[in-house]
Amino acid sequence: MIEPIGFDSIAGGKVTLRPWEPADVSFVYDACQDPEIQRWTNLPSPFTASDAIALLHLSTSLREEGKAALFAITSTDQGELLGAASVRDIDRRRRQGLVGYWVALEARGRGVATAAVSSLASWALMTLELDEVHADVLLGNDASARVLERCGFVVDGEGSCSQRGLSLPSTRYVLRAE
Repeated sequence: MIEPIGFDSIAGGKVTLRPWEPADVSFVYDACQDPEIQRWTNLPSPFTASDAIALLHLSTSLREEGKAALFAITSTDQGELLGAASVRDIDRRRRQGLVGYWVALEARGRGVATAAVSSLASWALMTLELDEVHADVLLGNDASARVLERCGFVVDGEGSCSQRGLSLPSTRYVLRAE
């Protein structure tokens, strides 16, 4: 039996990661209209209001199935929504998971992604008792590569990411438990 992933929130200094709430749908829809989010993620393109609703429902079901933990990134001081971070493809037998994230346009350049990924990766290694977390970065997404490197991830080889039915070249990063 797969255990559900229980969590409330993850404190991460300037950011807090919390479960998605129904009231977040409009933020997700608006943020995911950004061409850069659609370019570098596997979200549907075009991204519709129905996609935003489905993503929040998927977040709950994947957590209940023990397969993923999807979070809203919020500012700790004001609770402002800033982006999304997740650990997906959780394999408890192999003790691995895949980290993903995006930050809304207006929140970029403020260290949000670094704070969120650092907190999320630590939580996944300690709380979920994973031995390692991976992140796949499409070639050309230098900003995401820098975030991962600042969080202690190292290059673990080349690979490919499936994005809207295409297999695109990527670099795999890994962070291992100490």
